[in-house]
Amino acid sequence: MANELERRLRAAFADHAPATVNLPDARAAAVLVPFYPAPEPTLIFTVRSEMLSKHKGQISFPGGSIDPGDATAAEAALREAHEEIGLDPASVTVVGRLDDTPTFVSGYVVTPVVGVLPERPQLSPNPAEVSKILEVPLDDLVDDIRREPGFSDRGRTYPTEAWVWHGHVIWGVTARLLRVLLGRLSDAGLTKPPGATTSWSAWPPAVTAP
Repeated sequence: MANELERRLRAAFADHAPATVNLPDARAAAVLVPFYPAPEPTLIFTVRSEMLSKHKGQISFPGGSIDPGDATAAEAALREAHEEIGLDPASVTVVGRLDDTPTFVSGYVVTPVVGVLPERPQLSPNPAEVSKILEVPLDDLVDDIRREPGFSDRGRTYPTEAWVWHGHVIWGVTARLLRVLLGRLSDAGLTKPPGATTSWSAWPPAVTAP
């Protein structure tokens, strides 16, 4: 089953040349978009610690700044995932990446690296960075739980499109990445594409050719 998921994920990215984004003064970051296959294709997200200075409490993919010692964005994403949730880099097969995506407030350009694991991993969150790990089946990320910008949840109004999974609001740059990811996966027959949105979070960034 793991080999089949890897094959289909590779197919989803085979014909896509990811775009790069160059913004003055932006910091480079990388996130890992990790899948495991059983009992069904599942994505791993983190809930960021309230102790962090940026994006605290938000749901994200594991990742962080690209350091000078990181040879590639993939290396940075794997290193950060190991530091944040104890994910063994050797267990991850990188199958592609999504377009570079800028954050609109915190000044980062994020490179999303897609990886697949052979089985459900044993994970351990680093409490200084991660308050909780979420394991979300791909089939749960449907339009029934998607919300348009301006919706309210537990007294808070959100400015971007979001997916609300069991009370967890996936919004902001992670929602933008999720929209693009679901679009790619729908091309490979792994899921349905998300519905149309009016959210500014779905606007394509200005890009330069890779």
